[in-house]
Amino acid sequence: MNRKPYSSAIKKTPFKYPIAKKMAKLMLDGKEYSEIYEECYTNNYIEIESPDRRREITNVIYGRLSALDPYLLSEFYNGDVATSKFILAYSIAKTDTLFFDFMAEIYREALLGDKHYLSIDDFDNFFAVKKQSDLIVAKWGDFTLHCLTKGYRNILVDSGLGIRERRTIKVERMMIHPNVEEYIASIGDKEYLQAMLGR
Repeated sequence: MNRKPYSSAIKKTPFKYPIAKKMAKLMLDGKEYSEIYEECYTNNYIEIESPDRRREITNVIYGRLSALDPYLLSEFYNGDVATSKFILAYSIAKTDTLFFDFMAEIYREALLGDKHYLSIDDFDNFFAVKKQSDLIVAKWGDFTLHCLTKGYRNILVDSGLGIRERRTIKVERMMIHPNVEEYIASIGDKEYLQAMLGR
């Protein structure tokens, strides 16, 4: 796994499934980044009013989808909804080291243990530990961590990896297409299946 420095980017652009589907179509049509940027930013194909938000979301989603090879990009666009949403969550984990670590260290434990839910304390404790061990996270204030918690919770719910139950998130063992699961394992990404599916 390519260990990038921790980032708080998720707080601004959590899941964005419909936009990611639109951009995946452009990529599958063989368009280059410059053409996709023109379509999404200049022509507002992704229907976002603010030009700054449009630029930011275009770049973040393109970065996530670029982490997928042609087979997974096609399965994301054409596959069943559960598998498609899982692939997008997987692409987020591949491009955001802190989110991957959360899934591997906290989410997987809830999935495999007796608890089966994530409380606000689980998020707070995860970030508290990271503040102690990472210089980047140590600089983040409470507002950033609050926004990250909200972003992570939204990703879990929007992807189908969790269900919102009052202030907790009930973790859900996702069922994805076996061909996709086998393929992800075959390309050396089994750690993502372990973190996100408890495999």
